Amino acid sequence: MTTILIIEDEAPIREEVRDWLQFEEFEVLDAENGRLGLQLALMHKPDLILCDIAMPEMNGYEILLEIRSNPTLGNLPFVFLTAAADRDSIRKGMNLGADDYLTKPFTHVELLKAVHTRLQKHATQAAQQQKKVEILNIALQEERKKQLLKSRLIAMFSHDCRNPLTLILLASDILSAGEDKLSAKRKLQQHNRIRGSIHLLLQMLDDMLLVAEMESGYLKFSPEPLLLAAFTKEIVEEFQMIDQNAHQFTFQNLLLGNVEVDRKLFRQILANLLSNAIKYSQPNTEICINLYEKEGSIFLEVCDQGMGIPEESLPLLFHPFHRAGNAKQIKGSGLGLHIVKECVNHHQGDIEVQSQVNRGTTFIVQLPLVRVTNTTTPAKYGKPPNKQQHQETV
Repeated sequence: MTTILIIEDEAPIREEVRDWLQFEEFEVLDAENGRLGLQLALMHKPDLILCDIAMPEMNGYEILLEIRSNPTLGNLPFVFLTAAADRDSIRKGMNLGADDYLTKPFTHVELLKAVHTRLQKHATQAAQQQKKVEILNIALQEERKKQLLKSRLIAMFSHDCRNPLTLILLASDILSAGEDKLSAKRKLQQHNRIRGSIHLLLQMLDDMLLVAEMESGYLKFSPEPLLLAAFTKEIVEEFQMIDQNAHQFTFQNLLLGNVEVDRKLFRQILANLLSNAIKYSQPNTEICINLYEKEGSIFLEVCDQGMGIPEESLPLLFHPFHRAGNAKQIKGSGLGLHIVKECVNHHQGDIEVQSQVNRGTTFIVQLPLVRVTNTTTPAKYGKPPNKQQHQETV
């Protein structure tokens, strides 16, 4: 049954709309303020939201930003219910990402028309997206690998970059509109959303360029002296910002001094493993990053408490475009682990996977340890750690 959430602080309107929709055999949830409405949306994941703009706790614009920021609700049809009939208010709502609006007072017929139109359009878009996926799968079998890869990379980037760009615009609008009303904490949250989205876009560009280099044969291995512990910590903190504190990151370092690695390739290894850990783990779980040396090798471990990988998928895990059976409903290109494997191979290293379904996954990367002495380390990576275990929650 199709579920519709009504967020409206005026009880008579809320109750009348609820009765209309229930008569049409929709399942209806309703909330009397913005904060309660957002909680119901996150809990029940409705098929459409009808939302007033001017409300206590949270206004409609803030709710829309939170919905569009959520990876599972980002494409949810969203219709504003507003008493403001002026063009500026309507334009602002649509620019923020609303799908439609109804100006109060509205009739039973107008409401049902808007609801059915939005649900039908959403279903059509989902079918079109599924059709595109099917077309790409057919093309994968019929076209040459390199030609397909270039086309798919461009298409994926064009599609996937829209969400972080939209979040940047939405957060900027919230900051501009509420500069004198938002608390310092709320302002910081919006600024972090912007920074996290920019880092995500840069990572997507890095992935795209690296795959192009891999396929063209121009990917080079350029090792350089690096204080790897500080560099690793910097990348972990960057992904914590992208993740918006949804998970707990713990970084443990037992690697001392400067070593020689390829900065760009190591970043791709860690960034893609962290991206996977975030993507396939439930919120509020722990992601552990361990860096240490053993028997002439550098070891990097990334451990999550996520959905795990089915045993039958392990042999194909590093193949391009392969998605495990339990992960196909989650957005992803299927290229991340392929990139990781290539970067590890360029270091003449190895990678191991330990995983249990519904228990979590650990990736263990082993790289040759090349110690560097009497080298000036860039100031941004600080001084080498003391000769003792260093662990912190990032």
